[in-house]
This record gives sequence, structure tokens and C-alpha cells, in this order.
Amino acid sequence: MKEESDIIFNFPSRISEYSSIIVGIGGGASRIVDQMRKRCFLDVGLYAFGMNRKEMNELSLYNKYLIGQEGLGSGKNRFLAEYECNNSLPVIENILKNKLITVFVVCLGGGTGEGCIRSFLGKAKEMQSRAIILVATIPHSSEGKEKRKNALGLLKALEPMVDGLHIVDYDDFQCNTFTELFQKADRKIIQFTDAFVGMVLRYCLISFDFNDLRAFLECPTPSKNINFFTLTGSVDFLRSELLEEWCKKLPAKYSSVDDVAMIIFAIEFTDWLDDSEEATELMNVINDFMQQISAGTEVKWGIYRDETIPSHQYRINIFTKCKKQ
Repeated sequence: MKEESDIIFNFPSRISEYSSIIVGIGGGASRIVDQMRKRCFLDVGLYAFGMNRKEMNELSLYNKYLIGQEGLGSGKNRFLAEYECNNSLPVIENILKNKLITVFVVCLGGGTGEGCIRSFLGKAKEMQSRAIILVATIPHSSEGKEKRKNALGLLKALEPMVDGLHIVDYDDFQCNTFTELFQKADRKIIQFTDAFVGMVLRYCLISFDFNDLRAFLECPTPSKNINFFTLTGSVDFLRSELLEEWCKKLPAKYSSVDDVAMIIFAIEFTDWLDDSEEATELMNVINDFMQQISAGTEVKWGIYRDETIPSHQYRINIFTKCKKQ
């Protein structure tokens, strides 16, 4: 008789309660999703899938599952991971069925993530997830040109299977150690995922909803890539950053604001509604910011309350899609 710890894909009954889910595939991605527990919304399920039993046991997540039966990892063998994942597809359906938003997090360059992600995406589409988002990391140059090339090639092949794609490239971070590099990348992934899913699942003061999110995802651009950055600070800080510096935070492919096909910005606050003068000042900044945006750019926005933000501080999350590849 198998011990409880040896049972593969023993899904708890509460799976169907979640309207949206975030799924980490592989050891690195599962560790990132595990860190999301402190910020995750009540209606979002967090799941981790891996082939290394030791890594899975170290996670604090309730919903963590072992792919395959050996528990020794993939050994960087994506074909082995794909084989084991395909054997488990019937039970994976229980998690992916009829979700509003399904976010997959994967660290490319490893065997489990690269081997399993295609199967998970295909099953999510089959199970009618209404928005499928892939958040993927690109290996650092120090890991080898071939590994980066393979990761980029895989992303290109996966893009038709998703509604939105957010890429975190380790080469974009200037760090002294790999530990610092991974920490910065993890924070960016968590910020993006939390902010993007939160636009639909949190109460919005101006009724930003799933239809607005779908309009953003379906905006006809050469790539499904979603660019993201966030700003947090006082009204004076946001005035400086939004009116003078925001274009510099866009990726290099944006030659000017005219290249922004569509933009969403979500304003988060704690108590500015109690200070009408400061509220007016902030909205003036937002209005001036919107005047800089090209007339051909579609704009959507939302306002949310977040009690974790310090008093008289505001956070603005900005999502863009580019007219260029």
C-alpha cells in the first residue's frame, strides 16, 4: 500500500472553487508561485508541478504535485518530462477546466518546464480557459547561447497557444550575484502576475472588468507580448516619472509613444479619497500623462484600493502592447 506522500496527483476537492489559477511548472517556477501566497486573492488557486520530490516537499503550497513516479527530477531531459506529463493529462483536467484566467509560470532552460509547458497550454485551451497567460523566464547568457536560443525558439512556437505572454529575461538585470539576479526576477514575475490578475478579481472603482482585459489581449499586434512596469511613490514622484521618464521604461522596441498600440494603467491607493486636494492633484497628473499618449493608442484604466500601500503613496501598474514585433 502506498504512503500518502507517494500518491501522485491526489487532488483535493476544493479545486473547483477557484475562478482563476496560477500554475508553476518546474522547480524554479514552483518556488516563485510559492512566494505568491502572501499576495494572492481569495478566488485564485496556486499550484505547483515538478518532478523533483525534494523540491516539492520544501514548498509551503497546499496544492503541489509530483509529475512522474521517481521523484528524482527530469535530469534536464525535456523529452522525459513531456512523456511523464502526457501520462498525467487526464487528471490535470481537474485543475484547468473552465477557468476565467489561467496563468502559467515557467523558467525556461530546465527539463521539466520546457518539456511540460506545451501539454499544459494545450489542455488549458481544451478545457476552455477564457484567458491563458504565459509568464516565462529566459536563461542568462552565462548559461550558454544554445540554451537561450532554444528557449526563444520554444517561446515563438508557444505564442499561438496563449492569449498573452510576459517575458522576464535574466540578461535585463544588473546584479552582482546570481542570488540577487533571481530575487529581482522573482519580484518582477510576482508583481506582474499579481497586478494583471488583480485588475479583474479585485473591486474596481470605475468598473474595469474581464471584457476590458479581453479587449487588451485581443488588440491586433504582431506579438502577444505584454510589457509591464510599476511605479510607487508620492504624487510629486509620479508626476516626475510619468510626465518625464515613463517612455524610458518601455523596452527598446518602442521607438516612441506612437508605437504603443494599447495601454492599461491601474492606480492603487490607500487613503487618497480622504484628501480631496491630493486626489485632485493625482488625477491632474494622470490627465497630463494621458495627453502624452498618441491619439491612435487605445487606453483603459482602473482604480483600486490596496491597504498595503503607505499613506500618501500611490502605485501605478502600466501594461502595454507594441505595434512592432
